[in-house]
Amino acid sequence: MPGLEEQIKEVAKKSGADLVGVAGPGRFNGPPSIDPTYILRGAKSIVSVATGFNANAIYDFLGKVSPYPHNIDEAVCYQKGYRAATAVADYLKSKGYKAKVVEPNAVYRRALDPFATRPTFSHRFGAVISGLGTFGLSGNVVTKEFGASIMLDTVVTNAVLASDPVRPANETMEKRCYNCKLCEKTCTMGMFRDDELEYLLINGELHSRGKRNNLDFCNAPCFGLHGISRDKKWTNWGQFWIKGWMDGSPDPEQREKVRSTFMKVGGRAGDSHQRFMAIIKMARNLYPKELTEDFFPSYENLPKDVESQKQLAIQYYKNLGVELKDPCLVTCAQCVQVCGPDFEETKKRYDLLVNSGYIVPYANWDHIHVNTYEEAAALKAKYPRRVSAADMIKDQQGQGVYWMKNFFGFEPIEEFKNLLYQRKAKAACARAGLAGKEAKAPIIVSPGYLMGLAGGSRKKKKREAPIKLTGV
Repeated sequence: MPGLEEQIKEVAKKSGADLVGVAGPGRFNGPPSIDPTYILRGAKSIVSVATGFNANAIYDFLGKVSPYPHNIDEAVCYQKGYRAATAVADYLKSKGYKAKVVEPNAVYRRALDPFATRPTFSHRFGAVISGLGTFGLSGNVVTKEFGASIMLDTVVTNAVLASDPVRPANETMEKRCYNCKLCEKTCTMGMFRDDELEYLLINGELHSRGKRNNLDFCNAPCFGLHGISRDKKWTNWGQFWIKGWMDGSPDPEQREKVRSTFMKVGGRAGDSHQRFMAIIKMARNLYPKELTEDFFPSYENLPKDVESQKQLAIQYYKNLGVELKDPCLVTCAQCVQVCGPDFEETKKRYDLLVNSGYIVPYANWDHIHVNTYEEAAALKAKYPRRVSAADMIKDQQGQGVYWMKNFFGFEPIEEFKNLLYQRKAKAACARAGLAGKEAKAPIIVSPGYLMGLAGGSRKKKKREAPIKLTGV
């Protein structure tokens, strides 16, 4: 009879997971977000599950054919991975153990700088210590089967499980990234570097990744707020270009200025809160399968015209309780999508992106595709995204209240643990001849942020009742 670990993997794969790995006691020495006891008191092990994205949907996205197949695929993967993790947790509970699922996204620790988005438990760390893959240049986990094009979930349990073998710490960097580096060129802001590394200390080993310039260089494109490439030769699906950043990314060390700029643009967008709430709905609530994964046709059976795909996405989010005029929720994440299982596939995806031209706003919150910068600039001037002052205020209030209520605060024990970890990482880098190369997480603390301290302690989130979804 197979052992508990194999039974767990069988349950996960039958429930939709593509990859499953296990990490048991002795695997959780590292940054605070690798500690499973933050999620479940007495936790001893984790189960990491991954679902791979559809490659054809990625081609459509990167090649500017349509954003909706990948947006739909990501919505499906959120629920598919969550469902597989829940099945594992339920199975462990049936065996008498405690188990808890870490939602796939948007679950952060309270912090003076909530936009540092420190995870309650890092799915990436969990995937690495469970043997699913290793860090790539972008900091994403790269697997042999899918590259970085995966959605991750984690189950935390008090069961003592036997760990799967881990991959060599810098395997992806040494075998792929040093000779590729294409992911860095897909970031419109240059959030990470291709000429300098930083290191994480995990279980006594130093894991490398590209040095991060500024996390807000990722936040801005991912919210669709700066969509044009650094060489102005292509865009992602975001409909905004930040004028002051058009001729080069700002100084990453001017953190407050960078943060202020992108938040001002986001505040004028008029739908930032609704877009974030759509992610919250998908990532932090599990709905019946027939109302989520099965709501959408398979890629092969999706409507062929872009407008019908758009209406399908609008209907889905509407049934989750979110009204989106522009349902192109995923606008960037190209460092994930471009990284395929090998260099040839990655190069194919990269070429699709950089030769795909420009997406700019059109009438009625739509997109239009053009091939030259001159056409794109002219259309952006002709069809500026206009939002009423009332909608802007409503959006800003909704976003501010939600972040204040859920993410602002201070956790002194966790801050102390992070301080200890940083000292260990600094010493380990110094011993390895890499002094000053430890990964750091600079934060911004201003009087405005301190107002969020009233939110204080973590509160248990009440799970929402399933929402009935209907067809288009």
